[in-house]
Amino acid sequence: MIPYSVGFKTRGEYASVADAFRQLRRNVINNGKNAFSMRHIANADSFPGVEIDRTMGWTRSMYLMARRLFQTQSLSSDAWVAPMRQEFLQQYIKLNKALLNKNRPQLLALTMKPYSDEVLALLEKNDALYRRWHFHREVTPTRILSLRAADGHFGKDMPPTGSRIGVQALVRFDTEQASRSLEIYDREGRALHTPAPTAAPQPPRLGKKLHTVPAVPKRVTEYLVLDKSFYAEEGRWRFRARLVPESGKTVAV
Repeated sequence: MIPYSVGFKTRGEYASVADAFRQLRRNVINNGKNAFSMRHIANADSFPGVEIDRTMGWTRSMYLMARRLFQTQSLSSDAWVAPMRQEFLQQYIKLNKALLNKNRPQLLALTMKPYSDEVLALLEKNDALYRRWHFHREVTPTRILSLRAADGHFGKDMPPTGSRIGVQALVRFDTEQASRSLEIYDREGRALHTPAPTAAPQPPRLGKKLHTVPAVPKRVTEYLVLDKSFYAEEGRWRFRARLVPESGKTVAV
């Protein structure tokens, strides 16, 4: 679920105080589920470099590791989810490059239904335009908003990976302002996009060489669900769905 902000500044986004309290309750439940999922992932030795005493009961482990378990949305470099966040960003960059290059095999490797249907539909739009995609920087760090973990392998023997869990993560990719740009050219190499203010005028095209013109970077904020089966030997994070925030609501980040 996408958590929404509840407070004095966002009071106008709710029809009544009761609506605001209902959203607050959903946020609290989401935080609790995040913490339990963090504990489940750690107990399955699926956080890189994290080891916990598996003999501890749920109550004791939740008490002793409370600070760590409630860091699902943390941007700290030493949080358990820090390696995940970096991996999510790399997968996001690969996804966009594969989409612009119309690399169908790579798109299928990076996505799963229903999101794969969405990206493959974009490949149907075959036109004569040439596109270039550039990732400049993260303005707002990639953040995990919701995390869910559950056993997905119930065989008698432990999988070769040493983990039985499956995990889903709702991730916010915010490439606001100078974070991403798209260049579009026609068959003659003429730029069809808005040039960046610092871009030099495009000279006449000579031969087959394309004279590129930097585009104005745009803000792109997306909420994508990633899925990974840790029990699969070739398990990898794949994009499962795109969520769209409710109109008029402020996402709690």
